[in-house]
Amino acid sequence: MKATHWFFWLFAGLFLSSPALANAHGIQRRIVELHPTPENIPEVTDPTFILHEDPELAFMSEASHEKIVIGVADGEYHEMFGIVTDLAFPGDGTVLVLDYGSSEVRVFDYGGALLSSFGRPGEGPGEFRNRPFKISVADQGQTVFVLEEYGRSVVAFDRQDDSTYIPKAHFRTGLLAHDGCAMNGHFWVYGIDPDYEGVLHKFTYDGKRVASFLEYYQSPREKMSRHMSRMGLLACSEAHGIVVLNRVWAPVVTGYRENGEVAWHVKFASFDPTYFAEYEGGDWGFNPLKPGQRRLETIFTDPAGNLYVQYVTREGRDIIDRSPYSGPLFKIDVRTGLGMYLGSAPSVEGIDSGYGFSVTNNPFPQVVIHKPKAGG
Repeated sequence: MKATHWFFWLFAGLFLSSPALANAHGIQRRIVELHPTPENIPEVTDPTFILHEDPELAFMSEASHEKIVIGVADGEYHEMFGIVTDLAFPGDGTVLVLDYGSSEVRVFDYGGALLSSFGRPGEGPGEFRNRPFKISVADQGQTVFVLEEYGRSVVAFDRQDDSTYIPKAHFRTGLLAHDGCAMNGHFWVYGIDPDYEGVLHKFTYDGKRVASFLEYYQSPREKMSRHMSRMGLLACSEAHGIVVLNRVWAPVVTGYRENGEVAWHVKFASFDPTYFAEYEGGDWGFNPLKPGQRRLETIFTDPAGNLYVQYVTREGRDIIDRSPYSGPLFKIDVRTGLGMYLGSAPSVEGIDSGYGFSVTNNPFPQVVIHKPKAGG
């Protein structure tokens, strides 16, 4: 159960990337404010919950892992992907690859062999009305949830055996959202609905809204408050009943109990957040990254419920190529919020039983399985 920010950037303002924005009449608009503002970043002062890097440590290096690559530029249909947007791990030695381009989920074993696929575009049971966007598993891998594009609806599947999934349910969230995850009989979505004050929403498997928690992003301008209130990363730890949220890619992650109470905040000391520029007239965009500036890349939990957080350094300006990068990787005990630095690692979107998993869509879509070497 994981979250990665990259795909949101594709839809959310690629054309807005300079400190001053020219409108249709060529008039330059200046920045009003950079987000997240300090009041929207949870304060963490206890050094126990402030994590630091160790430049001497490496994790999942070429010396310890070999690569198994899935995906080719040109080949049979089952060998190619459209756009890979998310991965999920039932904990049984298989990985579920969500292909936004073909609107389906493909099931592979950890050796890279294709076992099956499910889901397709359409209006019927187990079909996607909109492009599939995020995928998560619950019930020890027995239930799969796919959040469709923009978060307005969810499609659920039941696992029949290691590689067979059948339609279970479809429901609308009524939200504008970009991330969701499932655990312990509920599906969680981070997003906005004008009829509800909260932005962290809890649904039953059949789509009944149980509760909405967490106040909107604080801004004197309602448009920005609503806009920033759906931007962030979400991950669920089913084993420990904690949902983890990173709001607006600030350098803090927060664990929430299933009743909405804050369990802990954890801060990462060594990275400057990616800022969003608010312009005069209400436009917004991504403030250009400075050379070597980092941004939080992924948060995810493994099948055992452990939390991982990674941020990376982006050297280039193209934010949609999803090239593989390396960056600091941290592991956090979701029960306590206590964490440790694992080392610098290639951009990773899942870990299970010593295996790591990465995704790239440049120069063509691939899933990379980092297999531990014997004795590594």
